[in-house]
Amino acid sequence: MIEESKMKFSKRTLIGIALLIIALLSIFVVSKVVTAPDFNEATVNSLDDKKVTVMKLAATAAASSTALSLIPGDVATPIANQIAELTSYFIVILGAILLEKILIAVVGYLTFGFIIPMACLFGIVYLYVKNDILRNLAIKLAIFGIVIFMTIPVSIKTSDLIYESYQSSVEQTIEVANQNKEEIDAKKKDFAEEDKNWMDKVGDYISNVTSKIGNDISTIVKKGEDTLAAYLDAIAVLIITSCVIPIIVLIVFALIIKIMFSFDSAKVSTIFREKGK
Repeated sequence: MIEESKMKFSKRTLIGIALLIIALLSIFVVSKVVTAPDFNEATVNSLDDKKVTVMKLAATAAASSTALSLIPGDVATPIANQIAELTSYFIVILGAILLEKILIAVVGYLTFGFIIPMACLFGIVYLYVKNDILRNLAIKLAIFGIVIFMTIPVSIKTSDLIYESYQSSVEQTIEVANQNKEEIDAKKKDFAEEDKNWMDKVGDYISNVTSKIGNDISTIVKKGEDTLAAYLDAIAVLIITSCVIPIIVLIVFALIIKIMFSFDSAKVSTIFREKGK
């Protein structure tokens, strides 16, 4: 009887020491590794590349809006205003990218610096107190920490896989916007030249100049519409990959946590109890 009691005490002590070692390693080793710049370098670089793309889109959108707003007669002003209003979407996308960069480091530190050690602590206390609440809390905290730690990298990787399929179209939007802006600027110079020399135009030539200006304005409006459509496509891709996909992944992981937290822990409890005896 005494021998059996010693064996139970020995197993419980060994499990407690193992949990303590895991907690210490989590705090002083793993938490530092997962928050190191090298560990998240690929993910951060991916977010930085997306941020640069968004900044370029915002800059070209501002330039295109300004160019269109300076067209004589305010014909292209409505399109210029719509392009200018896209700035709010770029701000939202940049905010989502910045939030993901912050969460990459913060979630890893919280998981292995606090959540996992707390789970180990509750497990150690349970070995000696035998309170089922402590056991369940330890199990659930450990599951929660691991799932949360995986959420951000998985969401970013999923977003990258989708973004890669549309990256060329987003980059093409920048090229199209710059090209359209150059053509609009060239048309504006033609307008200025026509206005400067209109006194020299007589007879049928006046009619030809008027017709040419009308055609040029129609061309500019069409270029503005094409630019606006290209921006809308690019924004749709960026919002889906930077905002929608991470939210969907977060919801999926939340459901996983809910399922795992609601499972019948009787078997796990039995195993945990037997090892602690």
